[in-house]
Amino acid sequence: MDKAKTANNNKTHAIDILSVTKIYPHRTHPVTALNDISFAIEDNEFFTLLGPSGCGKTTLLRMIGGFEGITKGQIQLYGEDISTLQPNQRPINTVFQQYALFPHLTVFENVAFGLKRLGRDRAFIQKQTEAMLELIRMADFAHRKPNQLSGGQQQRVALARALAPQPKVLLLDEPLSALDLKLRQAMREELKDIQKKTGITFIFVTHDQEEALTMSDRIAVMSNGEVQQIGTATDIYDHPINHFVATFIGEANILSASVTKINKNSIMATLAAGGGSVEVATDLAMTKGQKISLMIRPERVKIGKASRAKSALSGVVQSISYLGTDTQLHVSLNARQETELNTGQSNGEIIIARQQNHGDGGSPFHKGDAVSVTIAENALRILQD
Repeated sequence: MDKAKTANNNKTHAIDILSVTKIYPHRTHPVTALNDISFAIEDNEFFTLLGPSGCGKTTLLRMIGGFEGITKGQIQLYGEDISTLQPNQRPINTVFQQYALFPHLTVFENVAFGLKRLGRDRAFIQKQTEAMLELIRMADFAHRKPNQLSGGQQQRVALARALAPQPKVLLLDEPLSALDLKLRQAMREELKDIQKKTGITFIFVTHDQEEALTMSDRIAVMSNGEVQQIGTATDIYDHPINHFVATFIGEANILSASVTKINKNSIMATLAAGGGSVEVATDLAMTKGQKISLMIRPERVKIGKASRAKSALSGVVQSISYLGTDTQLHVSLNARQETELNTGQSNGEIIIARQQNHGDGGSPFHKGDAVSVTIAENALRILQD
C-alpha cells in the first residue's frame, strides 16, 4: 500500500488519527471516551500515549487495533482507511498487560504460533522463530514452558510472538506493569533496543511518566479524552503547554503573576503572592496587566544566602527533606523571617527547590533561614490555560 507523507516535512506516517470520537452509549448519560482527536504517528517511531486512568489512552489503542469501533472519524494505516477492518485483517499486533502465553506450548511453539495460523511454510517458521528468540536473547530457553520462566522472560516471549509475523505496527498496552521496579527499568532499555532493531512502529500505553520520558521518541499526553500536548520528552518536560501537562509530568511549581512590562523577547511579571518581580523569556503575545500562570521545575530554582540577580525573590526556608541524590527545600516567598519563626506558619506562597547533594550529604540551609530565590528567565514557562 502507498505510504502517506506529510505535506510539509515529507515524513512517513504509520498511523493517522483523523477527528476520532468514541462515545459509549448509556441510557441517561452517554460517555465520551475520546473527543474529536487528530494527530499522526510516524513510521519507525516509538510513540507513547501517556495519561491517568480513564483518560482514553487504552480506548484509542484498542481502536487502532480494531478491538473497539469508532463513533466518528477515521484511522489510517500508511494512508489506507482501516476503521472498519476486523483485528485479524489489520497488519497490527498487540502485547497486552497479561502475556497470555499458552502454558502447554514451549517458548519456541508460543513464538511460532502466529506464523502457523497465518499458514507460513515450515522453513520460514523455523527461521523466523529462531531469529525472534535471538532478538530477545531467549534462544537457550526455546524448549522451556512458560511456567519455567521469570516474569521478565515471559514478557520477552510475548513480545517475540507479537513481532514474529512482522506487523507494520505493534501496540503495547502497559506490558511492564506486572514487573517489579528493577526488571521494569531493564525492560525499558530492551524494548527501545528491539524497536530500533526491527524498525517497527511501536505505540506504547502507560500512566508512568518516567517510563514515557525514558523510552519515547514522542509522547502524547492525554486527559479527559483529549490530547493535551504532543512532543519529545524534552518538549513535554521543559515546555509544558498547560497546567495539566506541567503537573502531571514530574514536579512543578505553579506561580500566579501579572504582566507589568513587555520587552522584545520577554516580559516582566509581578508574582501575585506578595511581591517580587520575575523576567520571563517568551514569544507569546502579552498585554500589560494580563494575569498569567508561571511554571518552574524545582531543580531550576536556585536558593542562596543573598543574590543580586534580577529575578531574585526573598523567602524563608519552611522545611528541608534529604532525598539521597538531592535535598528538597520548601521556601515561603516574600515571608517575614520573624513571623515564620514565632508562629511556625507560612505567610507567603510556597516554592519547592531541589538541590543536588555533594559528598558530605548536608545542606547549608536550616529551617527558618532567610534566603534568596533566584529564577533564570529561560527556566520559567507561561502556561496557556
